[in-house]
Amino acid sequence: MKVGVIMPASVVDAGDYLANARALDAAGAEMIGVDGDPEQQWLVLAAIAAVTDRVKLRAPSDRHLQLLDRLSRGRALADEPAGERWVPIPLPADRASWAAALHDCDQAGAAGVVVSWDERLIDLLRNPEPEDRSDLLMSTG
Repeated sequence: MKVGVIMPASVVDAGDYLANARALDAAGAEMIGVDGDPEQQWLVLAAIAAVTDRVKLRAPSDRHLQLLDRLSRGRALADEPAGERWVPIPLPADRASWAAALHDCDQAGAAGVVVSWDERLIDLLRNPEPEDRSDLLMSTG
């Protein structure tokens, strides 16, 4: 299941913000968008384009799409990829809920889910399945 992330428009610490975008890219996020004012979105997406290699960048419109596409080396789009249905979901509380939400959306025919940024996302993307704790159980026989 593909995962898109909506980053906040406010940037308190640019280094930390862009490091999070890089981490999402490395962890396997399929797409990053930015909320807030469209003009601010363009600036933030351009910065994200400079520090990422693989993740698609969801632009607020077609207005500056060609420029963002050049900056991102062909990774800009103004909507979800053609022919794909993406479902917005709230970030689940834990890994088991995350796995269940991805499974449910997959079963419903969605190509991807879209969630708002949270620091837990990087771990969830890297380790989407609930931990199997059976190896920690000790037999008493």
